[in-house]
Amino acid sequence: MSFKKIAIAFTLICTYSTNSIAEYKTKSVFSADYKCVSETKGGFNHEASGHKLTLFKGKEEFFLMHISNIPDEAILKINKMMKVKSNDVNHLREIHEGRVMKQEKYSESMVTEESSYFIREPDDDPKEGMTYFSSGCSSYKFENGSAINCYKSDNSKVFILDMDTMRFTYSYAGSWHNKVKDSYYGDSSMFAFGICKKYYR
Repeated sequence: MSFKKIAIAFTLICTYSTNSIAEYKTKSVFSADYKCVSETKGGFNHEASGHKLTLFKGKEEFFLMHISNIPDEAILKINKMMKVKSNDVNHLREIHEGRVMKQEKYSESMVTEESSYFIREPDDDPKEGMTYFSSGCSSYKFENGSAINCYKSDNSKVFILDMDTMRFTYSYAGSWHNKVKDSYYGDSSMFAFGICKKYYR
């Protein structure tokens, strides 16, 4: 193959790659990722003799990942599980967003979205596709503010972020209601309060 033909082929490949990258643009009205860390947490420890109100040590951490920022490795694994045959990550992102994100746009200032955000905890690997199954959040844009509400698929947990104040509230019901095993009276019931900040990877 002549040098001229090689140069043309290289140009076509680069043009295709550039166009491919430009093709995907999220339809979501949001885009940033957030790291959320609690400042205070407390609740009830469950014992045979009753429930003990207490403050808990340590911090609760959460990461809110926007659908357009899911790591390439996870996007490839998700689409492999869904049997999508493509290696173009940007094309796969577009397919994934179309598959899972639901948007209702009532006006420019009033939009609701399902699964434009995903919540994960520090033990969840961000590069694993399974991290983003059953962890989608509801996002709301109103004329006077925005909010994110997570764990709707888990009746024991609630996470709410007000995107104006960037304050969040997290609650976990615990498992006192479960059958007692080996003198264990269930996970503690807990509330946590903290602040979210933009998270750059």
